[in-house]
Amino acid sequence: STALVAAWARRGLVVQLAPAAGETMAPSPPVSFEMLADRLKGTEVVAKLPEGAFICTHHGSFHADEAMACAMLKCLPEFAELPILRTRNADDIDKAKIVVDVGGTYEPEKHRYDHHQKSFIDTYSEEYLEIRLSSAGLVYKHFGPQVVHALCGEIEERAASAILAKTYDSLIRELDALDNGVPIADEQRYRYCTHLGARVGRLNPSWQEPSTPELENSRFQEAMQLAAKELTDIICGYFTSWLPARAIVQNALAARMDIHPSGEIMKLPTCCPWQEHMFDLEEEEEANRQPLVKYVLFGDSHGGWRIQATPKTRGSFENRKPLPKAWCGVRDQALSDLINIPGCIFVHANGFIGGHSTEAGAYEMAVKALATE
Repeated sequence: STALVAAWARRGLVVQLAPAAGETMAPSPPVSFEMLADRLKGTEVVAKLPEGAFICTHHGSFHADEAMACAMLKCLPEFAELPILRTRNADDIDKAKIVVDVGGTYEPEKHRYDHHQKSFIDTYSEEYLEIRLSSAGLVYKHFGPQVVHALCGEIEERAASAILAKTYDSLIRELDALDNGVPIADEQRYRYCTHLGARVGRLNPSWQEPSTPELENSRFQEAMQLAAKELTDIICGYFTSWLPARAIVQNALAARMDIHPSGEIMKLPTCCPWQEHMFDLEEEEEANRQPLVKYVLFGDSHGGWRIQATPKTRGSFENRKPLPKAWCGVRDQALSDLINIPGCIFVHANGFIGGHSTEAGAYEMAVKALATE
């Protein structure tokens, strides 16, 4: 919505793309990957100055950050039909409508988005001070709200803000870190070669191929297609899968006192990814962590029910309150006899999850586990 874009503009995080005088901005249908792919296939990528308005980036070896920056711009009506000039010629760069990853200047009011100059120290926000922006981060910082709306269509402002933050934290931050040489860990235990940056890098002509502008530019077009697929998969995935799951967990957290007076048992009405959302929601509001949830109940794919202990922290294998040790590794009738609840199926040897044939039975297991020291 325009209100979300305006809010980000007030924070200095987006350049408004206002319509010309006398024009109105009518809602547009979402841009699918297929639409974006066709748009990119039809985009001229050239080495010589084109006629009219154009997007500019550098020639030579390309990287994931400018491929993603250009793919994001191609989501937006203002840049959708523009050709892309790949050059380092200063006179040609000055003529561009928008410049990314070249030019030696960061002037958003002029649509200049380079990050290679020594004076450049900008980051996405105070949360990411250790990673300077690449051209992908610069374009996302200024056009991210428009990109989210272009790919998702009509979307509630709070949802758009959540997707905006989530996409930077995952996809775009990775490209910023990679382009600025920020390692993923202090001591990597192995190398990985399947990330987006590596796949884009492999599209560059090899030393055994002729190094011509035509070949470079056709490969850059492929790189933009690859970046566009990642962009649409991630943003649209957050919209169609991640966001609905968040709403389910949010409602379940709010209703947990109705499930058990302790507030430590949460029931999901449908099985969905919940751990990340639970931690996010706990961090966002104190009411969601007073008290902390100890067990989560949800139906499984076979008609039974599961009870799962909540991790202490994100990604941790330690739990806030594991299922009782005496239950661990016991199954079926032996487990039912042990805890005096008919219909038990199992409790994992590590005590992080158990199963029961019914919702009522899983709930009874959770209540007994809570009461067990």
